[in-house]
Formats: sequence, structure tokens, C-alpha cells
Amino acid sequence: MFFLGSCKNTIGDATEVPPILGQASVELSKSSSLVSQTGRAYEKIDGQKIQVVDFFFTSCPTICPLMTNHLVEVQHHFEGNQKVEILSFSIDGTNDTPEVLRYYAKNYGIDETQWKLLTGNPEEIFTISRGYKVMAYDDEFIGERNLVHDGTFVLVDHNQQIRGYYNGLDYADTQRLISDMEELLKTL
Repeated sequence: MFFLGSCKNTIGDATEVPPILGQASVELSKSSSLVSQTGRAYEKIDGQKIQVVDFFFTSCPTICPLMTNHLVEVQHHFEGNQKVEILSFSIDGTNDTPEVLRYYAKNYGIDETQWKLLTGNPEEIFTISRGYKVMAYDDEFIGERNLVHDGTFVLVDHNQQIRGYYNGLDYADTQRLISDMEELLKTL
């Protein structure tokens, strides 16, 4: 006896809604210490919104500039769409103050109404990264700060369900993210 089966990869298929990959175990409550580039405390607004999440730091000389440029493309594609929110969590809460984030946002043309650059207690940020199931930490190599993060964008639906992981360093994968977001928005 044998069984035949087939698998269909629907991730990235622009004609289908991205599948649920898991639940983000993140609760961004009003008691959170997260502050945006405007200097105001971040408050998650309940409602029909999808989010793109990433982790970065402004002094990152390697992957962050490219990731930010790719998210700028996402921002431009969904400009003015109040059902889309981009959350970029700084893993360098010591140096990435709201003023530094505001300057970074200005340099990249980031729209503060749609894209929040968030800073806060580094341990809280590292915990948040684990809730999205991505890597961000300080491994303090030989007693010195050594910030580490991956280049992942996370697509999260309005129910905090993870709908996709995307390589933030890859232009084609950023386009796949945009396509998946378009499909996901149709469900709201």
C-alpha cells in the first residue's frame, strides 16, 4: 500500500491569502515603556490593521540601511492606508533615543503616522523579538556590547497571527511581502 500526496506552497502566491504560521506572543500594552520617534509612548490601537515588524538599530553599519530602504518601499506602496502599520523596534535603547530616531526617520522619509520607530528597555525589546519568533539580542562579547539581529520582516494580521516571514535584505522577497499584504488587506 502506498499513498500519493502533493504539497502546494501558498506562501508568496499572490492569488491567495498568506497562511497562519503561528500566534505572535507579544502584548504591546499601554504599560509598555516603548516610545516612538515622536517622543510619545506607543499605544497599540485595536482594530483592523495589519503590521510589518522588524528589528534594527540606527548605528548599524551592515544590514539595517538596506532593510530600511526596503521598508520605505513598503511604506510608499501603502501610503495613506490606515490599515497598514510598520513597527521597527530598535535593539539599542541606550543610544537610539526618540531624538536619534526622529533624525533617522527624517533621513529616510519615514511617515510617523504609518511607521513607528520604537525604542525602550533593551530587555523588553529582546523579549518582544522572541514573541515574533525572530532573533535580536546583545551577546556582550568579552564584556562589550555586541548587538545581533536577523534581517527578517514579519507580517502580522489584525488578530496578532503571523502570516509570513520575509528576507528584509532581498528586494524580491520585499515584493512578495507587498503582494501578501495586498491579499491580506482584502480580508479586513
